[in-house]
Order: sequence, then C-alpha cells, then structure tokens
Amino acid sequence: ASVLSCKFFIFACITLFSTVTSQAVECLLTLDQVDTKIMPEVQKNLASLSKDKKKIVSILLGAAVGDAAARPLHWVYDVETLHGYLEHCYDTPEFYPENKAMYDLEIGENSCFWDISNCSLDYLSKRRDFDYEKFCEQLLSYFGQGNKHGYDVTGKLEYIELMKKGLTKNPFKGKFISSSLIQFFENYYKNRVPFGSETIKESDGFCACLPIVCRFYNSNEFFEIVNQTTKTLSSWPTAVSHSTVACIIIQELIKSNGKYNVLSIKDAIIHTHPDVYQSLINVEECLHMNHVEAVTKVFGSSCAYPGSFQGAIHAFLTSSSYEEGIRKTIRAGGDSCGRAVFIGAMSALKYGVDNIPSQWIDKTKHAKSVVNMSMKMLG
Repeated sequence: ASVLSCKFFIFACITLFSTVTSQAVECLLTLDQVDTKIMPEVQKNLASLSKDKKKIVSILLGAAVGDAAARPLHWVYDVETLHGYLEHCYDTPEFYPENKAMYDLEIGENSCFWDISNCSLDYLSKRRDFDYEKFCEQLLSYFGQGNKHGYDVTGKLEYIELMKKGLTKNPFKGKFISSSLIQFFENYYKNRVPFGSETIKESDGFCACLPIVCRFYNSNEFFEIVNQTTKTLSSWPTAVSHSTVACIIIQELIKSNGKYNVLSIKDAIIHTHPDVYQSLINVEECLHMNHVEAVTKVFGSSCAYPGSFQGAIHAFLTSSSYEEGIRKTIRAGGDSCGRAVFIGAMSALKYGVDNIPSQWIDKTKHAKSVVNMSMKMLG
C-alpha cells in the first residue's frame, strides 16, 4: 500500500508540475527553435567591420531586434491582461510565442515602426546622397499599392471599419500599415506640403530618420535632412520636436561612442525645443519609479509623443543592459514596438552589439538583411 501511495504521490507531483510549467516551457520554445545559421553569418560580417562602422550597424540591428522582440505583444494596453499572458515568463517576455497584437504575424517579424526604418535603410544602401524626391518615391514603392512587403492599405482600412462597427474581434492578418503612411500617400498625390499630417502624433518620423542619422550624423546638412524627413510622416509640432531631439541624442551617442549623458541635452534644447526640455524634466523626476508604473501612470503607453519618447528614455536610463531595457518596455504594454526601436538603438550603441542576445538576433527574421544593408550603406 505504501508503494502505491508513493507512486500516486509522484504521479500527482509530476501532473502538477506539468500544469504549472507548461506555459513557461511554451514561452521558451521559440527561443530554442531558431535559425542557427543567422548568427554565425552576422558575427562574420560584424567582425569584418572597423570599430566606427560596427557601432553604426549595432544601432540599426539593435532597433530591429528590439522591435521584433516586442512585436507579438504590441498594442496590448491592459496591463493586467498583459501580465496574465506573462504569468510564467514575466522575466523573459521577448518573442512571446503566441500573437496577442491586433495584427497577426509570424514570430520574429517586425512591426511597421521598424519597417519604416528599414525602408530608409534600403534607400541608403543603394545611394550615397539624400535626394528627397527619390526618398518619397521609395516610401511609395515600399508601402504603396503593389508593394512586395505585405502591406495592404485597403485591407487595413476595411478592417478598421469592421472594428468600429463591432463586426470583428479577430486580429488583422498580415502587416498593419501605419496611419502616417496613409496620410503621406494622400498628401503626396495632392501635393500638400509638408506631406506629413498634423494629425499624426507618433514616432514614425523618428523611425524614418534613424538610418539617415546613422549615415549623415557628421554632415553639415544633418538638421535639414532630419527636419525634412520627419515632416514627411508628421507635421504635428510636438512630434517634430521630439523626433528631432531623439535624432540629436542618437547623433551624440554616435560621436561619444555611447558615453553621452542623454539628460545633458536639456541645456542645449531649453530654448530651441522647450517642450522636449520639459519632457526630459518629467523623465528625470520619475527615475525612481518602476518602469511599468512610470509608463502606465505618468507618460502613457500609447504611440503618441511625448509619452512614447519619455517611456523610451526612462527605460534606457533605468536599465544596465540592452535586454533589460527591451524587457521593461514590453512589460509596460501599449506601443512597446515604437519605444523598442528607440531603446534598442540607444542601448546597442551604449553596450555594444555583443550585448544583444544571440538568440534574439537569430529569432529576428530580417536580422541578416539589416546587417547586410547597413554594411552597404556604409560602403
């Protein structure tokens, strides 16, 4: 009888353990099932670069990987619901194995935020100069009708109408195009300058600028190109000012090899960008707060500036590694991808490309092409 009791006890323990850990194991599966061919090739390409070129590539790879890591949980705004998903993998929320975003993509795919950056990178990998008209044509080709990147403007608009009428609760199948691009198409064809709409409050302009900053950070035309590019996707003054300062931060981090004190920019912008100065003061006042609390209770977790900018800066300043910053912002919910592009860029430059977890790079579907295009851009 004692033997039977012992066997029953062991069986019960195994059953309980399996139930408790099944979701935890599921959270780990996607990081084990990776394309192990990607990382060695990425490492080989990075090893061939000079120190200066390597830091530029790290910015773009860090942004792309951060965005992909956050993507499956993108736009989950209810923190209680989000943390329910993460019950058994709270410490490792990256590349969550099940799509919970309002659009359904393969795990490892990127959101439209990085794809906007990727569009600029693709453009710069094919030419040395910056021709604004050609850049606009690149946006039209990359995201417009008949594009090869999976973006369907008509399908997205029809889906939004169904949602408004309560006729669907299912996620959109495929790439989810940003409203900034739809407004850009309309304004471009009607020759409304600037092409960016004042109704767009998100970080799309900064995303478009990121590879441009990496290419032209030492150029005398830096501010002119950044201003023009930002206003291509948003002309809302708050978005323009925060995007511009975000670009200056990346520029200063490049020049200082990642050692730049981000908050020191306050003195330089107090008169030129007073709204961003105040945003940084608010971040500084919240550095003692838990990141999830700061984002959800103070900055806001939506796509809009200034909150998206503040959330990214807060995660960067309160973290001590690349992965810590990305994980924090995923747990904060909402527009985690928009913040992750900025956090990933800053963190990869500060801590170095070797600090980006190799499994994360392997899991990012377009990591290899990001590195290859970055190398072509740098010549």
